[in-house]
Amino acid sequence: MRAVAYARFSSDKQREESIIAQLRAIHRYANSQGIEIIKEYTDEGKSASTDDRPAFQQMFLEIVQYKPDFVLVHKLDRFARDRFDSIFYRREIQKVGAKLIAVDQPMDDSPEAGLQEGMLELLAEYYIRNLAREVMKGMKENAYKAKYNGGWIPLGYDINPDGHYIINDDEAKTVRIIFSRLLQGNSYGYIIGELNRQGRKTKRGKEFGKNSLYELLKNEKYCGTYVFNETPKRLNGKRNNRVKKSDTEIIRQENAIPAIVSREDWNQVQEVMNERKIGPREKVDNVVYILTGVLKCGHCGAAMVGNGSTKMVNGERKRYYYYQCNNAMRTQSCNNKKRYPKGKIENAVLTQIEKGVVRPNNIEELANTLWADIKIINDSRDEEKVGFEKQLQDVEGKINHIINAIEKGMNPGDFIQRMNELREQKQYLTGKLSERKSPFEGITKQDILLFLKRQRGKLILRENLEVCKNIVASYIDKATLLEGNLDITFKFNLMSCDKTGVGGGT
Repeated sequence: MRAVAYARFSSDKQREESIIAQLRAIHRYANSQGIEIIKEYTDEGKSASTDDRPAFQQMFLEIVQYKPDFVLVHKLDRFARDRFDSIFYRREIQKVGAKLIAVDQPMDDSPEAGLQEGMLELLAEYYIRNLAREVMKGMKENAYKAKYNGGWIPLGYDINPDGHYIINDDEAKTVRIIFSRLLQGNSYGYIIGELNRQGRKTKRGKEFGKNSLYELLKNEKYCGTYVFNETPKRLNGKRNNRVKKSDTEIIRQENAIPAIVSREDWNQVQEVMNERKIGPREKVDNVVYILTGVLKCGHCGAAMVGNGSTKMVNGERKRYYYYQCNNAMRTQSCNNKKRYPKGKIENAVLTQIEKGVVRPNNIEELANTLWADIKIINDSRDEEKVGFEKQLQDVEGKINHIINAIEKGMNPGDFIQRMNELREQKQYLTGKLSERKSPFEGITKQDILLFLKRQRGKLILRENLEVCKNIVASYIDKATLLEGNLDITFKFNLMSCDKTGVGGGT
């Protein structure tokens, strides 16, 4: 008998087990029943109130091929907390001849067991909806008092101990510069360049870019207006700030917080921004840039990113694709304005990889080098993961204490700020754990040797860009582009290459 396993945890969890504990329980059950687990799927920081979970969706794409006998979860609420989702996906499991089993809530096939499962699903859905309702009550109370309700604090403001907005004088100067420069007729690019040259930063301590500038200019708090519950948290499982709620649901209070710019200036800026809006761009095919994350600017060290432009050639519109320095393009903090033709530079890199793989006479020696490097990577990742897992467990414990206090009758509003801080910490730690996952987990030295033997003497097929992208990520540590010269650093010592000229474009 064969099975796939699914586990998840979410930011709204109560006493849920960690993913490791869930999988441990699933494997214990499978071993006791003589079931082989052929694949595991895990979603981190994903709520079961929606089916918008990457691993969950991937599982349902693949079980059609695997045709397992069972889908194993720890508890039913790990599978779904929306009863309609539960019914729909149970039927999908049944279509492939499999059965859903919650290993910590064993049930037989009797009508009573079916009723019990239904009740558990209803309770899980009730729990998440009731918790959301109670939290929203506290947030609305905060909104009526114009108090901070979580999330990122806008540049120019701080929050006092009572939860109210106060002006941060130094940051407010940056906000006023941005508004005044736009009203003087300056472009977004000019404003971004001036801010970054002066060393001014966003609230998150980063350089300004188009997105951060646009979000700041649209924020109504800067003219003293407090707005809450304007957009749905999620629409069809995804955030969409363009969709607005009805006026009866939105809490709006004029002159509720200290203003940094006047209402007149704010309104005028909105008019300028609306006039500058461009119509929808001509739809183009999705383009795969195989050097993304690998190619760096030799001037400033920033990533070289893919970009495209349309030109009229002999009366015909043609689309051209390039790599360009991200700092030069977005923040104007680099003087490298050149654009390098996509096809030319990608072919140069792929040619050097072909030479590097074919060159070694001793494939066994190359396999040994690769295997030694892979072991170092895996070992270092494992050590770092332990530290982050301990920190994550501590944060999850604190979140559980807050939820327990709310269940016992404490006012949710008293915990909103602390809960948001903890959730941000959890999101950060979850991201760090994901980064620590080694791309070489499960690979063996024999796998490497077999792969090298198959690759020896082969040319890379340029037509399949997704495959080319994976090959680049596997072999190239960094490719630096400086004045048209491409300097490639391979991940493995047995490979080397000379600088390659690729030229530039405009």
